Amino acid sequence: MDKKESMMIEINVGEQGSNESVDVDQQLVSCIRGKLLPKSPLPSRCCIFRIPISMRVLNENAFVPNVVSIGPFHSGKTNPGATEADQKKKKNLEAMERVKWWYLHSLLDRSPTGETNLDGFVKAIRDIEPDCRQCYAEQISLSSDEFVEMMVVDGCFIIELFRKFLCWHSGKEEDTWRVPIGEDDPVFNMSWTYFPLARDLLLLENQLPLQVLECLWNLTKTDDQQYTLPDQALYFFSSVSLTRSPHCNERCDNKHLLGLLRNSLLSSDIEETTNWSWEPIPCVTQLLQAGVKFKMGDQRDLLNIKFNNGVMEIPPILIQESTESVFRNLIAFEQCDHTCTNQITCYAEILDFLTDSSKDVDHFRRKGIMQGTRSTEDVAGIFNRLYNGTAMTSFFYGDLCQQVNEYYKAPWHKWKAILRRDYFNTPWAILSFSAAIVILGFTFTQTFFSILSYSNPPNQI
Repeated sequence: MDKKESMMIEINVGEQGSNESVDVDQQLVSCIRGKLLPKSPLPSRCCIFRIPISMRVLNENAFVPNVVSIGPFHSGKTNPGATEADQKKKKNLEAMERVKWWYLHSLLDRSPTGETNLDGFVKAIRDIEPDCRQCYAEQISLSSDEFVEMMVVDGCFIIELFRKFLCWHSGKEEDTWRVPIGEDDPVFNMSWTYFPLARDLLLLENQLPLQVLECLWNLTKTDDQQYTLPDQALYFFSSVSLTRSPHCNERCDNKHLLGLLRNSLLSSDIEETTNWSWEPIPCVTQLLQAGVKFKMGDQRDLLNIKFNNGVMEIPPILIQESTESVFRNLIAFEQCDHTCTNQITCYAEILDFLTDSSKDVDHFRRKGIMQGTRSTEDVAGIFNRLYNGTAMTSFFYGDLCQQVNEYYKAPWHKWKAILRRDYFNTPWAILSFSAAIVILGFTFTQTFFSILSYSNPPNQI
């Protein structure tokens, strides 16, 4: 082989290698292009989220259903490595699944309207299925039939539950739209069931899109029914809410039951502060030493904390077994949904500032501000760890903090508080102090005239 032929072979081999390299690159480019996402993985309408890890690790039990699973997030099988407690929860969930199917049968059998039938339910939910899937922050792997079935069964269970609760709580069955409760009802004939069930229906991962409930509610609503779905839902949650009088907030867009409860608690009287130079306020015990007084505020406006002339008004809050779970899920919703302000999160932070110890909670109890059966130590512990793991982009109590701190740092207020505590704490102390002042005044007057007479003796004749 001569030199020229050798060079030609080398050129051909080089071209072949170059072509193979180009083919490999094209395959990689094609592979990458196939993985590109033309749309955001987070649906624009999503409002039902998985709890962030940073919040879940603080108290995982606060986010997991104990009695009933609603929607797709907790409907699967138990993990192979599940603990005995997990297995027990799974049995409870399976037991309530049978109740769901019985409630659906009871609703169809009762047939309150001409539209109360499975054909109508399935068609109505199928029509809104794409919108409902968009409400979940992750892709739901259920088939169309499986998804629609879940929405129908879970949704009918919830609306039937609300209607039965009204009859159970009021004890009246004479109205045709009230649903009577039979002796075989496992929800309302077992005293332990209601509270954990209501608590589970307020978990962020355990929500249905509200449009599913509204759709099924309208198909089964009689002409003489007095209450709307939001009103009846809030009535159902009144015993596990943070306030004894939740009210429907018509200015807000309700996305699910947890969002409905949150909107009912929002206050129109507090505004987001533009002042980020605020400092945390002292606890109740320290503020009392500075002469600050605490007063129970309007129970219809939970978040509206006021401070004026040394008096802090705080609306009463109901604290019970479900309170921490409800609080944590409300805060998680605010952290995940970009359309939500963080009023609840800010409120939790203010309560953390104020309740450092059981002594602070005890003072709130005496003033009627914190109500419920939980121990003072438990309540202080709840608020001291409630908003850990959260991030706040705004604050709604900055002006309040500034006013409280200015009052607390003024020396005169502390002196006045000490004077009131040590010398004016009882009527006898006031009387003794007044007598001492009078005696001191007489003594001063006598001394003054004695000095005066000594300095200017009378002229002798």
